[in-house]
Amino acid sequence: MRIYTSPIQAVREVERDLWEMGINVHPATMQDKFVRDDPDYLTKEVRHYGFQIQQWVHREPEERQVLEMVYKNSLQAESAQLYIGAEFVDRTSGQARNPGNAWQYRKQVWNEFMHDGKFSYTYSERMAPQLLRVVDELRARPDTRQAIIDIHSNICPVEAEQVTGSADLSNMGGKARIPCSLYYQVMIRERRVDLVYAMRSCDFLVHFPVDLMLAMRLQTWFAKLLDLNVGLFTYFTGSLHAYHKEIKDRGIF
Repeated sequence: MRIYTSPIQAVREVERDLWEMGINVHPATMQDKFVRDDPDYLTKEVRHYGFQIQQWVHREPEERQVLEMVYKNSLQAESAQLYIGAEFVDRTSGQARNPGNAWQYRKQVWNEFMHDGKFSYTYSERMAPQLLRVVDELRARPDTRQAIIDIHSNICPVEAEQVTGSADLSNMGGKARIPCSLYYQVMIRERRVDLVYAMRSCDFLVHFPVDLMLAMRLQTWFAKLLDLNVGLFTYFTGSLHAYHKEIKDRGIF
């Protein structure tokens, strides 16, 4: 696993890995859309990918620099940073907000996924019941390995000896949107708050810098609540990719 000392360094190297080591993959679906016959959805992909950032401190100017590195457009970076700020408030509010407030700053990304004024899910909805329980667990048992915030819907008990599969698994094959994030794991080690962020899939040129900055803000949020310093940030994804529709003017394909 590669180890970096700042998100700027990490993003620069992640982009290089994607362009130099990525393979061409054309998925049949993208969220709830069928794209097999659409050449814009050919992807460049690296798989089973991860890295770690050590001893970093969250700074909004550095966050902005990361966004501008990926988007190559100051206005797009500005709207993304406004989105991050509003989305983080939604996610940590303790309220299950849908659609929330953040999407308005990136309408070009989110309008197509809104139906009847709502999204099929929001991170706010998934995280609201979990955040304070995780904080309480970390305060009660600082050495715990069980402080997990699930985003991908898990298995839910129905009766004493009967379970049902998750709603997200039922939506595979383009039936409905499924979260790209799987979970955040918070650990306290050496009096620092570590965070592990696991994703099944991430679109580098649209979502990666936003997802990364939101996760790092979450780590800082936990550290402040627990009155500790930030420790290791570790990232994993099954698929890191970029779509032809976003990169065809960059000379990658």
